[in-house]
Amino acid sequence: MGGPSGNPYANNRHADVLNDEPVEEAAKLRLCEEVKNRAKGAFAQKDMPSAELLYGKAIDLLASLPQKSEAALYSNRSLVRLNLNKVEGALDDAKKCLALDPSFVKAHHRKAQALLRLGDFDEAIQAAQEGAKLEPENKSFQELIDKAQKDKEKDAADKAKLKQDAQDVRVELHNASTARAPPKPGNGSNGNAGSDMRGYKKTADGKTTSYFHTEISEEAKKLIEAQGFGKPQKLEAPTEESDAKGGGSKWNQAGTYEEKGMSKWLEDRLKSGLIGVKFDLPHGGSISTVAVADLKGDCSISVSRGKRRHLMDVSFNVEYEAMVGDARGKGKIAFTEVTTDGDDPEVKNETSSDVPPAIREVLDAFAKPAGQGLQPLLLMEVKKMIEEYKGQ
Repeated sequence: MGGPSGNPYANNRHADVLNDEPVEEAAKLRLCEEVKNRAKGAFAQKDMPSAELLYGKAIDLLASLPQKSEAALYSNRSLVRLNLNKVEGALDDAKKCLALDPSFVKAHHRKAQALLRLGDFDEAIQAAQEGAKLEPENKSFQELIDKAQKDKEKDAADKAKLKQDAQDVRVELHNASTARAPPKPGNGSNGNAGSDMRGYKKTADGKTTSYFHTEISEEAKKLIEAQGFGKPQKLEAPTEESDAKGGGSKWNQAGTYEEKGMSKWLEDRLKSGLIGVKFDLPHGGSISTVAVADLKGDCSISVSRGKRRHLMDVSFNVEYEAMVGDARGKGKIAFTEVTTDGDDPEVKNETSSDVPPAIREVLDAFAKPAGQGLQPLLLMEVKKMIEEYKGQ
């Protein structure tokens, strides 16, 4: 969005009003009306980044005038930010709207929507109920309540399943570790008076051996030796290896519990796929990823009872650098709850504190939104990585 001067509005079709900074109150009010009209038009054209900037401009203009704040502007920007998937910002705007006007029905609805997306199910239900009190005939509030209750139940069921799966793994590990435990010494004897080892006996030569050991006479031993039995024999036929159940190791033919760590594979795959991703800004400049850092969590493949499971629950940061003309700025996009269960990971943009204002506007428009810019490119690569992992 920026030109050679680093002005983020330089080539924007609304640059004339976005860059205008009137001093007189009357001029500010006129500009505010113009900006609001353009914001409505941008929203109608689904140009959400411009709509967000324009509503922000109107809010800033009125903030500089005593007693001129408009609750509707915050509600409108909240809706725009919901469309841009800036959920935290949408929730903040809805709260500011209700602080100015608690009876603003649409703000209750947008607050409930934002809370629902953030997983705050009980608060989302409460926000929807507050809106329903003001407008009982509005069915959308009940729809939000029903969805929040359904999502809350699903979330609880998913967490219970994860907990049960973890318990199953612990049981299997315990069973595997105790399956070949040696017999414990017992009291008394099994056919030998005075013996303190159950299942053992004395041979004719005085040695202790298994109770099931069969003694062979010297005459029988000579006869066996004459026939060639008991001597090592060379095997000419090649041995055959069959695949283990669930794709485990060759030695694990029974398909009992086995686990293979995949953290190194994941780290290498993320670096090869997410470093060097570049998004060219519409009016010059670019945002490019430069590193993958802070990889945390579990990533492994287990085989249990012949069933292969791909376990993954990780988080990591993708660091990027933006360049617009001579201006530069850095930030990172944090991915959390990256799993193989089919749900999209949680994604959050974090801009460095020393980013110039001109660059910050660019990052808000093309690094922060989930629907455009850098994020969709990274999310597509993460999903591709997950599919590759599930094929391992």
